[in-house]
Amino acid sequence: MFKVKKSYLNILVQTLYWFALLTALIIVFSTIFPDSDAFLTLKYILFALPRYWFIFFCLFISTQWRRFNTSNKYTMPFIIATSFYYLDFQLNISINDKNSHSYTLVSANLGEGVELERLETLIKFYRPDAFTFQESPNLNKSKAFKDYPFIDCRGHLCFISKYEFKMVNFLSNTIFNGYGNWAVFYEVKINNNKIHIANVHLPTVRRAFSNFTQFDNVHSSRSISSSILNEWSSSKKNVIIAGDFNMTVTDNLYRRNFIQYQNAITNFGFGFNNTFDYKYRGFSIPGVRVDHILFSEEFVIEKAHVIESLGGDHRPVLSKFTLDNNKS
Repeated sequence: MFKVKKSYLNILVQTLYWFALLTALIIVFSTIFPDSDAFLTLKYILFALPRYWFIFFCLFISTQWRRFNTSNKYTMPFIIATSFYYLDFQLNISINDKNSHSYTLVSANLGEGVELERLETLIKFYRPDAFTFQESPNLNKSKAFKDYPFIDCRGHLCFISKYEFKMVNFLSNTIFNGYGNWAVFYEVKINNNKIHIANVHLPTVRRAFSNFTQFDNVHSSRSISSSILNEWSSSKKNVIIAGDFNMTVTDNLYRRNFIQYQNAITNFGFGFNNTFDYKYRGFSIPGVRVDHILFSEEFVIEKAHVIESLGGDHRPVLSKFTLDNNKS
């Protein structure tokens, strides 16, 4: 009787192991998934799932280590490493020297509101030089920005700066059957260097889960907007793209269009840095990192981290940086 129970337990452990291995392989190869209907559905399901489940699942089956065979034991480290990769864990040690002429940029999606007290605390503590806000109200008359003379809010995107800038162009969400703008482009001159900044809010994936027939349309919108940004920036130097990308760094669209840029958190963050939490019936579950600040090679990033929410469902991304005069 004991041997029968032990045999069933071994079968169960092996089943769980093979499920974990298959999931790990899907996660790894999802970065190169072709754009077929079946793979698109799987890709967006992986995006939408709370990501902590996989690492907890891996830790659970690791408790059955003594029941693993040799091949299980050799591949289990790969599975666990993939769970950290899926969870977007950073392990960076900053070595860039601090510069007295550095600048600080904060980017945040203000959807679901912003608490004035938290915003004022952020400004007082970090003293940012500029902000890029998405899903933002008109902040032109906000007292929190009394020390920021240059403000441009249009189509739910706001750019706020201590330095004078010029709005060059904007792109409306009407092409994606949405509202407001999904990108606004600026030129800022700092120390005789022209910096090109894009404040972006790429199309969301949420529509696909309210109507599964929308997967193709959602993916097409995200693909078009990513390609436009890539095309805009490819001919320029001193480029910063900041905002809510609605995609993670493992997304094949991200890797196809933005992998050439320095990602502030990817390159200089530490630990788990999700910027968006899943909320369900009052419960909040740590989610994914969909908000990014990207820099072209002319910039030197000194530090970057995700800071506390300003009251909404996204956390702001902060980066301190300088311009490399040898490249700019």
